[in-house]
Formats: sequence, structure tokens, C-alpha cells
Amino acid sequence: MVDENGRKLTLTQATGIGVGAIVGGGILALAGVAFATTGPGAMLAFALNGFIAVLTALSFAEMAAAFPESGGTYTFAKKVLSVQAAFSVGWVVWFASIVAAVLYALGFAAFALTVVNELWPAMPAFLNGRWPTTLLAILATAVYLLSLTRNSGGGGQWINIGKLLVFALLIAGGIVALTDSSPAAVTTALRPLLPDGAAGLVAAMGYTFIALQGFDLIAAVAGEIRQPEKTIPRAMLSSLGIALAIYLPLLFIVTTVGMAPGQAVQSASAAQPETIVASAARNYLGDFGYWLVLVAGLLSMLSALQANLFAASRVAQAMSRDRTLHYALAQVNDRGIPVVAVLATGG
Repeated sequence: MVDENGRKLTLTQATGIGVGAIVGGGILALAGVAFATTGPGAMLAFALNGFIAVLTALSFAEMAAAFPESGGTYTFAKKVLSVQAAFSVGWVVWFASIVAAVLYALGFAAFALTVVNELWPAMPAFLNGRWPTTLLAILATAVYLLSLTRNSGGGGQWINIGKLLVFALLIAGGIVALTDSSPAAVTTALRPLLPDGAAGLVAAMGYTFIALQGFDLIAAVAGEIRQPEKTIPRAMLSSLGIALAIYLPLLFIVTTVGMAPGQAVQSASAAQPETIVASAARNYLGDFGYWLVLVAGLLSMLSALQANLFAASRVAQAMSRDRTLHYALAQVNDRGIPVVAVLATGG
């Protein structure tokens, strides 16, 4: 449905952009680093980062509501500073989203090859090499480019729903496991809360703040959001709220029932920071939990790839309108989709 100003995205779709970019990839990649740095205090690090992210989101939301145009930070710089200053900001923001999309495409490929390796133990060694990973990443990017040239919302809602359901299963399984654990065992797993003190907590916050980034992509597509003054703030805060509602319980579960008896989360994470969530899920849910994490990783990487490609193409479109990129990138098709900007971003 399109309003009188040609805006198509609803609150659910706008929130989906934030959820797609935030939820999943950060917690799977950075939980181990946080635990290794500050032990059980990783939960506090994520909570404090959440508070800071909310304050940042409120500022972004106010700017986006005041200037409800696509382009995000580029548009803010143009309105408040000058086109010359916005030129530099726009190129940085555009390329930052492109680099993030590359990261998530490669992350998807890595998770996909892990799944293949689990299902096919005799998989030839060359399939774990550089070229298969690159080809899978390119394939995933191409599929989303096709989607973005046909759908103004970019799609991705079903992947978001699937991802949230997988995380809900991981948390629900952990809650069941917690009911079978003694309070003394849970308390022991949480002590000491901050083994490296305030310094470790601050370091963990620095390492993991990026795990809550992605709400800013909503501002990048503000020109396509219906009732932007109301929808943008709600979408940003909703996406952050959903992320924290998943991250904090999951970190608590990993710290407690996710560890083997007598094992501390800090030492376990230091030994295997990349796979700590998967190992923890296997401890309290068996192989089913391990597979849930793999599925969550696949879906998280795909949804983040889609969100970054979508937002980056709108930044390019906004820059093109001001001639800080080639004018062709501002052209839209009969559905109002900037196909050239999408393809240039993907390319």
C-alpha cells in the first residue's frame, strides 16, 4: 500500500530493516569476545551498550523525523552543514554499508559451508577454500539484488521471522534447562560477575557496541517510510528492544546452563570465542541446539545482507539526486525502485 507521497514501508517493514541488521550476527560473532574479556559481566556490557544505543537512536530518530528523506546520515549532513561536507559523509556511509554487506555475505558462505561439512563429513577439502566461499557470497548477493530490483521493501520479512523463532527456541530450551538446575549452580556460574573489574567491562563494551548497530539503516530509507514522524522512532526503538530481548536472556543462558559443570564462561570463551554460543547450545540442548545456532547464523547473515544492501542503495540514490554521485543512480522504475543504485551498490 502506498500513501499520497509515494511512501510504501509500514512500521513492521521499517522495524524489519533494523531487526534484520541488528539481531543475530553480532551476538553470534561477539559473545565469545565479550565473555573472554569480562566473564559473566558480558550481560552487563550488552545492557549498558543497549542504553547508549537507545540514546543514539533517539537522536537519529529526531533527525530522521525532522528530515524524512532517504539518505540517513548523508541527508542530515546536507541539511545541517553543506553539500560539500555531505559529499564526504555520503561516500563513507555508502561504503560502510557496502563493506558490512560483504562481511555478511562472506559470513553466510562460512555458515553454509559449515552446514554442508556437518551433513557431508567426506566433503572434499577444496570446498572449504577461498573460491567456494566467494562464489556462495556472490550468489547470496545476486539473489538479494534481484529481490531489491523487484520489491521496494526489499523482502526479508520471512527470514526475520524465521530467525526470531530460532532464537526463541534457543532461549526457551535454556529456560527449561534452568528449571532443572539448582540455584546454587546458577549462582556459582555467575561469580565473579566482573573478574577483571571495571576495565574489563569497559573493554567488552567497546568490543561489542557494534552488535547493536543497524537501527541507523532505518533512517537511510526514511523517504520510503509512511508517517515517518511517528514510524521512524517507533521502528528504531522496537528493533533495539527486540535485539535486547534476545541478547540478554541468551547471554544469561550461555553463562549458566550453557557451561559444563565446573567450567567458567570466561575460560571457555577464551579458548573458543567464535563458537561459544554453538558449544553452549549443544551443552543444554544437545546436537539440536548446535543446529539451531547454525540455522540462526545462516538466517542472521542473510537478513543483515539484505538490510545493508537496501539501505546503501538509498544512500546512493540520495547522493545522486544532489549530483554527488552520477545522476543515473537517482533514476527509478515504474515501481519507484532505484534499480541502477541497487545494481551499483551490489556491483
